[in-house]
Amino acid sequence: MTTGDYITRKFQSFGIDLSEADILDVSLSSGLNTDDEVSKENHHPVTVAMVQYIPNLLLRASSFTENKLSMSWDIDGIKAFYSMKCREYGLEDNLNSNKPTVTFW
Repeated sequence: MTTGDYITRKFQSFGIDLSEADILDVSLSSGLNTDDEVSKENHHPVTVAMVQYIPNLLLRASSFTENKLSMSWDIDGIKAFYSMKCREYGLEDNLNSNKPTVTFW
């Protein structure tokens, strides 16, 4: 499976459909080639690139209504995935603004 396909399918499991521009943003910001095959050797950088892109995805509307059509997305799952992977990979969790902070003087 190519990196681009892996990224697309991984986000689809959370109900998020990525555009080609989204996949391009993920790959360009991390130096990934979307045509490379996902392997044990590159799984970590691919996952980190995906995790770092999640805050951009959460800027989208979580619901909309047009005429009689109403759609909404549950974003709690992707937020939980993001926080878990940030802890796992030692990344800064930019979404958790409720963290207590301690300042030493």
